[in-house]
Amino acid sequence: MLNIVSNIYEKLAVIRRKLYYKGILKQKKFPVPVISIGNLSVGGTGKTPLTIFTAKKLQEKGYRVCVLSRGYRRKSRGTVVVSDGNSIFVPWEEAGDEPYLMAKNNIPVVVSHSRYEAGIKALNSFPVDVFLLDDGFQHFQLYRDLDILVVDATKPFWEDKPLPAGRLREPAEFYRYADVIVVNRLNRAKNPEKVLEFLKNSEKQLFISEEKIENITDLKKNKNINFLKGKEVGAFSGLGNNGQFFQTVKDLSHKIGFTVSQFISFPDHYSYKKLNLPKKQLWLTTEKDIIKISQKQIEKDNIFALKYSLNLPEDFVQYLENIINAERLKKD
Repeated sequence: MLNIVSNIYEKLAVIRRKLYYKGILKQKKFPVPVISIGNLSVGGTGKTPLTIFTAKKLQEKGYRVCVLSRGYRRKSRGTVVVSDGNSIFVPWEEAGDEPYLMAKNNIPVVVSHSRYEAGIKALNSFPVDVFLLDDGFQHFQLYRDLDILVVDATKPFWEDKPLPAGRLREPAEFYRYADVIVVNRLNRAKNPEKVLEFLKNSEKQLFISEEKIENITDLKKNKNINFLKGKEVGAFSGLGNNGQFFQTVKDLSHKIGFTVSQFISFPDHYSYKKLNLPKKQLWLTTEKDIIKISQKQIEKDNIFALKYSLNLPEDFVQYLENIINAERLKKD
């Protein structure tokens, strides 16, 4: 039964994309370049860390960047300016957890069900040189100058099926619509050589990221990751892929030398209005999770978040700059 529903879902996804690419349904355009960062599957490929990395690197190069996001599961309605890069104007509940985390990194963010309306709001609120379209691979209403597809090497999309039998939003072969592929977690893949072989044969511009975890934070202060050495630690998260975070904690426990006594899994985008943790010496979670927990509870339960980030080669940033500058010349 699931396979039948998946076949129907797949055909509808094919029709939807073709309607836009053939111009039957029109795409709206902005006067500044738009770079989409998305994926083929639901949950947990590393889009948010890549968006933060890309935004901050472009900011360092002098570009005024703004992220446009849906703001999944936010409690606000309409179009909301989360941050102008200097100030955050709404709590995480009204922004959505991922846009709020981006805003905490001093990145301008606007959320709306319509990314076009979000962009218009941004252009009328502060200067913008380039938009980053968060989770935009299936958001066809807005024209993109560059499509970046994020791939989790531990879960190759070409081995998966469309929803609901699998986790794919579109057929696996739709990776061909991407301009750039960024591979995350290659070092954790069971067969990294086969992953690279497939992606290199795609003839897409390919970049491989590296994970960086050097610190933990309780939102008031950062500590070096070696603070965990010799301690008993519990871990919890509410992500699209909790297993990835738990594996990260396990790997760190071997590397740093601490004991993991318990893992607690919450649903994706969990609000943490009720959090009753068993008493442990220390708890680890993610930055996406800890921003939703009160400072009082963080201090009571001794909760820290791993400061997780991605790093990509300078060639990646240079590639984006070349695209941005070329598109700006066209639009001028």
